[in-house]
Amino acid sequence: MASLMQKFAQANQQRLQERTDFLAACEQSRQKREQNFQEQAEATAKYLAHAEQNRLAWEQGRQAIAENALAQRQEELQDRADQVASYLQGLNETRVQQAAEDSEERAQEVRSRTFKSRSQLKHIHKARIRNGAAARQQRQQLTKDREILTAMQLDDIQKSRLANAKVATEQRSQEAASRAAAVASQLQDITNQRIATAKVDIQARSQEFLSLVAEVRSSLNAINAQRLAAAAAQAEQLRNFRADLKASVWSGDRTVVAVAPVAKVASLTVEKKPAKASKKVTPIAEVKVAEAPKAVENKEPPQEAVKTPNKIEQFVVDYVSQLSTNSSLLDVVNDRDTVRDLLAQGANTLKVDPSDILNTLLQMAEA
Repeated sequence: MASLMQKFAQANQQRLQERTDFLAACEQSRQKREQNFQEQAEATAKYLAHAEQNRLAWEQGRQAIAENALAQRQEELQDRADQVASYLQGLNETRVQQAAEDSEERAQEVRSRTFKSRSQLKHIHKARIRNGAAARQQRQQLTKDREILTAMQLDDIQKSRLANAKVATEQRSQEAASRAAAVASQLQDITNQRIATAKVDIQARSQEFLSLVAEVRSSLNAINAQRLAAAAAQAEQLRNFRADLKASVWSGDRTVVAVAPVAKVASLTVEKKPAKASKKVTPIAEVKVAEAPKAVENKEPPQEAVKTPNKIEQFVVDYVSQLSTNSSLLDVVNDRDTVRDLLAQGANTLKVDPSDILNTLLQMAEA
């Protein structure tokens, strides 16, 4: 155990020694690097100082050379400027002198040309005046000749127009007379044709009107006969009912007398409500006489007042206006079915005789 601890101590001592040696070596290496860096820095500073001195010397030499070159260029520029100024001065003097000479020559030439132009314009103006006078005289003569010729032509045209107008007037008169005769003959033919057509239409309408009147009268007679038959049947029924009621009352029978409704007579139905049960007869005693039957009151419906013609006319107008065919009164009169329907509706609505409606319709159609 002691040997082991001793070995550990030796190993530890050895490691410490190695660490110390390593640190010493590192320190020596660092010192060497610092020394080398210091030497390199000094060498670099010396080199830079020497290079700066060389650059300054070169810059001074270059500046001196540039100053010398600039001075030479300025001298050359000054010489060239003096030469150009002297040349321009001489050129300007030459141009001024030449311009004065040219101006004098042009003025002389303008004066000569102006004199020549004036003389030429005078000659041209005189020639134009002479030519204008001759042309004016020629135009006046030509105008006079044309006026004479135009007057002659107008006279000839007027004469020919008058002659043509007379001929045209005669032709138009003849044509108007022929057209008037043709129109008169055509109008006469049309009038004769219309008269013949009107006569035929009048005969046809008269015949149709007579047939319509006969048919309406026959219809009215049939309706009147049907109404009379219905009234007779109803009167007979009432008489039978009265007899049965009287017999039941006086005989003391308490049974209810039922009366059958009136049958249809010629398509007219007259319905009658069933009669009420007869009054009961109560005997007071065996020897008492039965009560006398009360008289049956025969109540007839009041007669309706006859409608005035104005109401019939208004009904006819309303009926015609309601038609979908937009027919007139004459068209309605000529249509038998429409007349029948009008009479039936008027009789049912106004409660008047259909003959009154027919007469009113015919009067309105004739008006």
